[in-house]
Amino acid sequence: MKRWPSLGIFLLFCLWPVFDGGAFAFDAGNFLVGDRVVVGPGETKESGFTVAGADVEFSGKAQKDLRAFGASVVHSGEVEGDMLVLGAQVTLAGIYHGRVRAGAASLVLSGTFDHDVAAGAARITVAPTAVIKGNLRYTAATLERKEGARIEGTVARREFREREEWIEKGKKALSGLWLAYWLLSIPALIIVGVLARYLSPRGTEEVLFRLSRFPWKSIGIGLVFIVVVPVAVIIAMATLVGIPAGIITLMIYALFLYISRVFAGVWIGRKILGIFSKTWAEAFLGPLILGTLIISLLLAIPVVGWFFWLLFVLLGVGAMWQAIWEENRRQRQGPPPESQAASGEVPSPG
Repeated sequence: MKRWPSLGIFLLFCLWPVFDGGAFAFDAGNFLVGDRVVVGPGETKESGFTVAGADVEFSGKAQKDLRAFGASVVHSGEVEGDMLVLGAQVTLAGIYHGRVRAGAASLVLSGTFDHDVAAGAARITVAPTAVIKGNLRYTAATLERKEGARIEGTVARREFREREEWIEKGKKALSGLWLAYWLLSIPALIIVGVLARYLSPRGTEEVLFRLSRFPWKSIGIGLVFIVVVPVAVIIAMATLVGIPAGIITLMIYALFLYISRVFAGVWIGRKILGIFSKTWAEAFLGPLILGTLIISLLLAIPVVGWFFWLLFVLLGVGAMWQAIWEENRRQRQGPPPESQAASGEVPSPG
């Protein structure tokens, strides 16, 4: 738990210049954050202390633990407790009575270390003035031990087993999350399909009619949609003025991609169930459930799952756009003359 305050301070150091726009320094007793942080040789920090900055120089004394974060960290003071340091260029030239943990791109050890040192870096240099009375455990591409450097304990290179274990755990966690998402996506798509049917039964059937009657045309229109819309959004957002419209269009675009699988599922379900019963060929809920299950299983197939996803998206999106265009055409043309006569409306002359 002690790592979280230090991490928060480090993030504050990273984000502050975005809002402040210049050099700064923030001292709150037990931590010091700044553009350039300097703790002089006459200063003593009595409690656990944290420093973070672009350039950190600490030559004072820390009576307890010390944590230092920065692009460049140079420590030449004294630490009674443990020390944790993270940075790009790190030099430890002080006196360290507790354990030291260091992570850097380039690390130089030139001080006196009474306890163990655990280091991870691309390059570690043990200077001639370095005295390590404990063990040196390191992970590095290069370890350069200068003549005169004294290490009384053992020197052991740590392999990447821990990292591999974490990678393996991460893969298992991601697999579990993917399985949970896959299982939840099935009822989610069914619920979305039922809502679409309830809110617009006529529009839903129009989309399914277009999909069943013109599947190849749907694929072609869907391909144009998924390619042209992102390009148009990029062009619109490049003008800055079109950013709001671009964001709204992207949201509608994502909605179309998601709901397209609902119509593809009903279409597949009707095709299969229609073999056994003509009634099922015109139903909605049963084909929706069956089709959603089939699509979900096909999408779970490794490698080729993305091909099925693209196919179903093209079919559904293309049919949806055909239905939208047809509805717009009807509205522009107005109701046919037969419907006007039935309603008692008489067109005005001329």
